[in-house]
Amino acid sequence: MTDISAANASFWDELCGSGAAQSLGVTDASAASLARFDRWFFDSYPYLERHIPFAELAGLRVLEVGLGYGSVSQLLAAAGALYHGLDIAAGPVAMVRHRLRQNGLAGEVRQGSILDCPWPDAMFDHVVAIGCYHHTGDMRRALAETHRVLRPGGVATIMVYSAYSYRRWLRWPWITAKAFVTERLGREAAAASAAERAAYDAASTGMAAPETAFISARGLRRMLRGWSRATIARENIGSGWLLAKVPRRWLLAAFGPWCGLDLYCRAVK
Repeated sequence: MTDISAANASFWDELCGSGAAQSLGVTDASAASLARFDRWFFDSYPYLERHIPFAELAGLRVLEVGLGYGSVSQLLAAAGALYHGLDIAAGPVAMVRHRLRQNGLAGEVRQGSILDCPWPDAMFDHVVAIGCYHHTGDMRRALAETHRVLRPGGVATIMVYSAYSYRRWLRWPWITAKAFVTERLGREAAAASAAERAAYDAASTGMAAPETAFISARGLRRMLRGWSRATIARENIGSGWLLAKVPRRWLLAAFGPWCGLDLYCRAVK
């Protein structure tokens, strides 16, 4: 295991979404508590169901990479997908196994890294990876492993952090402008600082995620050149941004598609 993978295994053992769970009063893993968390999760990211075709995945072999609190995992398994889950950390693996048992759902969940995906070539019809690959330390390899385990014609739904979102332009304009010019010159952008990483993902202690990479749509398309086709959309506006009294669903619709925090990619092998 690489140093980054080991650091990720430790950091992400605290489930992604733990802060939100605490604010919601979710203190256990009962069905009622997890249902409360899931309502918040899908209300916060209402566009997820546009990007992940849950209803179309029944009977298909689906791999989810990066499991968090297991909201997407449970919905995939409940939709009838032949579910497989993978996460670098033990905590999310345990949570998804618990959810599957609790709801009488079938599935296989493993602890491991997408950088060395523990399944054979052409195993899956669909791979779902929401908010994971930018933390791996090697996004290019994560995408290559995703391509390897998909069957010909298989689809990957991937979310990664946008390099040129409103947040990055407003908080770090010089760094973002420098990254923009560097990319146009065909060079690699500098690694994200701890402050940048903490603004997106921080543990309850305040510690920043060990690794976070920000990528442009242009850069992502470059990494996907070996795929048959790919489409990319921008989504997500954080809470408390400028127009705090404006309903978030309006902000998501008005600003998400052109300056959102995240890139959602549908790539076909």
